[in-house]
Amino acid sequence: MQNLQELCAVLNGFALPRAIVDFEHRSFVAWNPKFLEHTGFSDSEIKGSEPGDLLTFGETWFPLSNETEAQKVDYVACTLKRPFGASPSPGFIVRSHEKVGYIMLDVFDTPSAQFEQGKALGREEERNRIVKAFHEEISSSIVAALFLIQTAKSQLEEAGSPQTEIVSKASDILTETTEKIADVLGDPGDERAKS
Repeated sequence: MQNLQELCAVLNGFALPRAIVDFEHRSFVAWNPKFLEHTGFSDSEIKGSEPGDLLTFGETWFPLSNETEAQKVDYVACTLKRPFGASPSPGFIVRSHEKVGYIMLDVFDTPSAQFEQGKALGREEERNRIVKAFHEEISSSIVAALFLIQTAKSQLEEAGSPQTEIVSKASDILTETTEKIADVLGDPGDERAKS
């Protein structure tokens, strides 16, 4: 980790916003003043954040070369999460051995950066729409169904009915499905930062 912090001194020589992340510990390791200036974040905000908190990652990591697993290097498009109304900031992350990543935010407005930025922004907006729809339209119905199944299960148990086991299995399946839905609708940054 000390070597990476020393690398921060080298980053200061660049006039472009750059940072280094540790994917194993899901943390920022080093960044230059231009990165802070461009992102609008403070040192303490960067130190206390996971990469997925500040960046939206593309869906697919692409190999940078056809090297062996021991020399594996890949990259992905990313977009800096900005306050509402601020222009998104696209870039790329180059990752070595799925452990350490080098963030390069693009200060130039290139067509490929605009395309990747649009994809990431659209993905984030669609995710937010799905989460909102789930919470507004579906979650209360699922909670009501779970409650009714639990009530039926209790009444069947009191009556000594053989259908208790079937209702119990249905309750378990619905509970497990609800937990899986909550996981899927959770923070996507967590999984993307790991992948």
